[in-house]
Amino acid sequence: MNDISYNPPVKLDAKDKKILELLSQDARMPVSEISKKSKIQRDSVVYRIKRLEKFKVIRFYTAILNPSVLGFPIYSYVHIKLHNLDETIEKQFVAFLIANPQVTYVVKISGEWDYDITIAARDLGNFEEVLKEIRYKFSKIIQNYSSDLILQEYKYDYLIDLINVKNL
Repeated sequence: MNDISYNPPVKLDAKDKKILELLSQDARMPVSEISKKSKIQRDSVVYRIKRLEKFKVIRFYTAILNPSVLGFPIYSYVHIKLHNLDETIEKQFVAFLIANPQVTYVVKISGEWDYDITIAARDLGNFEEVLKEIRYKFSKIIQNYSSDLILQEYKYDYLIDLINVKNL
């Protein structure tokens, strides 16, 4: 996955926002359809999308899968606090998490916890197996952990509402 970059904000206008809105609804939408729906000329749409990609406004394109229909109805956040850490073991820890196909999200965070991950599991027993494997392998550095089972998802935001064209 591409790193989040902390570069200065990119100047966007109403046309950029409209293109981003359309792509966030359907990343496979053809340029011709984006042009038609946005009332922006096709060449301008192509130019703007390339510019948005170049400046990492668009980090990547992906399909958002439904873990439940894929046989993984247990989807849980796990918050992890580490201690006795050095750079080498932290890299091993992150690499292990990234390599595990049932760990679907890994972020380093600030605050009470050091890492947040999500685990997709077939059932609670499978969730426990995955979590145990992580805990046993890295027992010397995992000080504490907490998990929160996701019961219902109400919002999956694409950040479009954060783009305030008036303030750009």
